[in-house]
Amino acid sequence: MPGLEERLHQYEPLFGGWYLRGEIGSGSYGRVYRAEYRDLFGTVETAAIKAVEILPDHALATTPDKLKQLAYEAAMSEVETLRCLRGLSNVVNMDDHAVFEIVEDGRVIGYDLVIRMELLQNVGQMIRRNGGRLQSVEQAKQLGKDICCGLIRCHACDILHRDINPNNIFQNAFGDYKLGDFGIAKQLHGTLHAQTAIGTKQYVAPEVFHRANSERLADRYDARVDIYCLGLVLYQLTNDGYLPFYYEGLPRSAWEEAVMRRLNGEKLTPPSQADDAFSQVILKACAYRPEDRFASAQEMYDALCRIDQPQQTAVIAEPQQELDFWHPQEQKKSLLHAFGLEVVSTPEMRHMAQKLDARVLESDHMQLGGALTPRAAARLPRWRIRAPWFHMNHLRIREYTSISDRAFQGRRDLVSVNISGTMTEIGKEAFAHCGSLTEFRCGDGLKRIGQRAFADDAKLTRCHLPDSVCELGDQVWMGCTSLQSLRLPEQIQALGEELCAGCMSLYQVTLPSHLRSIGTNAFHASGLQKILMPDSCIRLGAGAFSDCKQLRSVQLSLRLAIISEACFAGCTALQQFDFPFRLAEIRDRAFYGCTSLTELVIPEGVRRIGEQAFAHCDSLQTIRVPDSVRQIGESAFPIKGKRHFGGSRFTVIAKEDSYAWRYCRQNRIEVRER
Repeated sequence: MPGLEERLHQYEPLFGGWYLRGEIGSGSYGRVYRAEYRDLFGTVETAAIKAVEILPDHALATTPDKLKQLAYEAAMSEVETLRCLRGLSNVVNMDDHAVFEIVEDGRVIGYDLVIRMELLQNVGQMIRRNGGRLQSVEQAKQLGKDICCGLIRCHACDILHRDINPNNIFQNAFGDYKLGDFGIAKQLHGTLHAQTAIGTKQYVAPEVFHRANSERLADRYDARVDIYCLGLVLYQLTNDGYLPFYYEGLPRSAWEEAVMRRLNGEKLTPPSQADDAFSQVILKACAYRPEDRFASAQEMYDALCRIDQPQQTAVIAEPQQELDFWHPQEQKKSLLHAFGLEVVSTPEMRHMAQKLDARVLESDHMQLGGALTPRAAARLPRWRIRAPWFHMNHLRIREYTSISDRAFQGRRDLVSVNISGTMTEIGKEAFAHCGSLTEFRCGDGLKRIGQRAFADDAKLTRCHLPDSVCELGDQVWMGCTSLQSLRLPEQIQALGEELCAGCMSLYQVTLPSHLRSIGTNAFHASGLQKILMPDSCIRLGAGAFSDCKQLRSVQLSLRLAIISEACFAGCTALQQFDFPFRLAEIRDRAFYGCTSLTELVIPEGVRRIGEQAFAHCDSLQTIRVPDSVRQIGESAFPIKGKRHFGGSRFTVIAKEDSYAWRYCRQNRIEVRER
């Protein structure tokens, strides 16, 4: 019988036009794949396909009708649950489903259930990349509120999830968190009690575990098991990524003991990164006795909302005064000052800002400092004039310590941003899609810049970062087509994936002297002309400098041992390349399509040359291969070399009877002894 994935390819196109594009992961049962659909105009849509293999016990399925009935009961459990919850904003949406027969030796032995859902980012994968936690505690609070909203509706439909953990929580492009993977969810048909099934052991509630293992008599559990699981997720996100009784360096042999300490009712310590109010909410949700927890998801949601509500204070009304910018006098601060922001402007422009009503802020008791949230940034006036000479578009941010995720996303009126030295963190996509932003400056003190912070800022030409920055997320400058030069801070040791991908005007980058790794596709399709890599760099990600059409000169780290897949593929202007003497492997397609290379000398010590490593290097005339090479992939060398005014074809220079010599003889490649 073919495997599940092979059968899925046989069913293609799924749902009329969807094709699988690789496995994403696995759920409580079944596998999840990425799928694409291309319409008549070439527009590509993406979705997630969950496939479940249903093979009932043939001792019970004595007839074809009984087999179909057992398969239907197994398949429709999740489908019916998702159908009841379709359209909810905090639950993963199901778009369609289908069932296919599994046939072996001419008879039906089971069924494949295929569910098409929206494609979202998995929180479990996010926190694994970020050391077990989200970018900030504020995000953990938002996750708690969003999942509570989803649970309110689930419990209202008499549905328990029973397997809430980071791998079953997802985030969409707008930052909203959603609950997914209802593989073991229970429809309760009018009652909030259940007696079977257990979720992921690391997050399971004590009463569910003891009931399932029959260790002691436990009451039938109810909706509070979901509250307990959510509390454990929040505990992990605010405790440096560790569940209760786990700590850094805990041996694997002690993991089971840590879980049992929690399941046996040992008191939990407060999470290390949560404040007192947030810790109280988390610990109450994780209470050992169900009656000590929140009675419902609505009650937990209300408690999370009360954490950030400021204390009410009386506001004394001040007499209104007429403002006159022609005669300076003592005036109340403008709306922008109340937010901790100011603009470089003429007196006329300052008068316009002062005329804005600040009473809205007074009623909300806005305070300076802390995180500049999208809600606060949205209250700033949006100026219709986007020209660089318009002074109100030059924004200065002071007194804040961080900028939250997507705070200024899509603001097309910002021309330049200048941030004071109090700022320590810029969230992901904080300034993404700011179509008029040309310059960004930040004072010393900034530590972290989140994922896609400046992505797709097409007019950004200058970005000045202090050396205090020690962490850069993935795709920070992706799609900044006008960015010309970039100096990366000295404390950076690792460059993320697709960091400057698509920066076509980026001709120069100054790399940190202590850089250790460059991520996948970090400078893909950029305008780099020269690369000077420090000797501390020991890793290059796949496609790190691929399709850099202007790249002419490369100086690699002397400690580099591997040139990764497609690392310099498509660098058509690269004419000369000096390999480091410690090189051990050249992987697949490493120099694919480098049409300007003419001669190469591979150093002693290289043991493997990957498939198509030098394929389509049409100008390559000679390549010297050492005796140390023990493996050469298929089509590693160009089949034919171009003749240059009567010049010779491509030739490999190798020692007679070496592996390279025999490889060339077998593949009819011209070879001569060195």
